[in-house]
Amino acid sequence: MGAFKRSFLIRKPVDQVFKTLSDVKEYKTFIPYCIDSKIIEEQSDYSLVTLNIEFFGIQTSFTTKNVIKKNESIEMDLIEGPFEKFKSSWRLQEVDQQTTNLSFVMNYQIRNKILEMAFKNNLKSVSEAIVRAFKSKLD
Repeated sequence: MGAFKRSFLIRKPVDQVFKTLSDVKEYKTFIPYCIDSKIIEEQSDYSLVTLNIEFFGIQTSFTTKNVIKKNESIEMDLIEGPFEKFKSSWRLQEVDQQTTNLSFVMNYQIRNKILEMAFKNNLKSVSEAIVRAFKSKLD
């Protein structure tokens, strides 16, 4: 099973960082490889989200149940998609009124071996691009 973990500081208040993370409808406008993003169902403590991605010429989509704790975390569990297993989370921690520590953890196993090889071989550069996209969106 593959894994990725990254933490970084964002020079924005925790509520502003959380708002950007939870605005799934906007993902398609700034996250690399994301060609569509939508909320299928939304409740006060969770949402069902589908992301359509194109990764090195391969298009796929996946749906997750995102359990939300406002200004603290978003836990994502796979409902449907190309993953055999997928679990990830965003965790937010207020450092001070204008700084947030943001952590992302992802554990995954992909069904499609070609997609898995492409993903694994490019995980660092893809993840860095996504982190930069979130940072840029928040600047």
